[in-house]
Amino acid sequence: MKFIFTLLMICSLAMPALAADVQPTDEWKNSSEIGALQTSGNTRTLTLNAKTRMSHEGRHLRDTFEASAHAATDRNTTTAEKYTASLQEDWKITDRDYLLLRIGFITDRFSGFRRRTSETIGYGRDLIKSDAFEWNMELGGGLRQSKLTNNTSNNESIVRGSTRAQWQIADSATLIQKLSTEGGKSGWASKSVTALQQKINSHLASKISLTLEHNSKVPTGRKKLDIETAITLVVNY
Repeated sequence: MKFIFTLLMICSLAMPALAADVQPTDEWKNSSEIGALQTSGNTRTLTLNAKTRMSHEGRHLRDTFEASAHAATDRNTTTAEKYTASLQEDWKITDRDYLLLRIGFITDRFSGFRRRTSETIGYGRDLIKSDAFEWNMELGGGLRQSKLTNNTSNNESIVRGSTRAQWQIADSATLIQKLSTEGGKSGWASKSVTALQQKINSHLASKISLTLEHNSKVPTGRKKLDIETAITLVVNY
């Protein structure tokens, strides 16, 4: 877990230096968020959430990197430990259409996955793009490699679809909805994130989110659905 949090910090510090070398027509949009909850007394628990998103918008190419870490302990016993990362390259065809290449990684031993890597290519389109509302959809296919905690492995072809909507419901409030699903013969992995972000100032915001993750096939003794409710502080830079 320490490695992931260190990586997020390095990426946050490196972005201003990288942005200085970008052409004036390019734009960086970066954000990091962190949340923590600790209890003591009759119960002793600690929960940590950290996420980062770095996006570079060029004239013909868009790069997006996302990473997250989630960990929880109960009386010094680890009860949750999950890390994710993804890198996506978008090649713009028109103002609204683009081709994409995405690489994703996840490890979540408490859900039965020692590691899972996927590589997909596809097509995306910005269906609505305005100051108040944005909505896009993506569809593609590729490969996925899974290593389960029971030491079984699986390589397969997959299909992947996703959509993201962002609605500026007030001057300082933004509602975000993200849906994605990918799968093949060994099962489907789906994720829904609903978040309300409240702007504090030009660089800080608070965020309340509800995340649902469902895996259609999991090892014996594991639940198919994970639900996470989080309150985090977001730093935009």
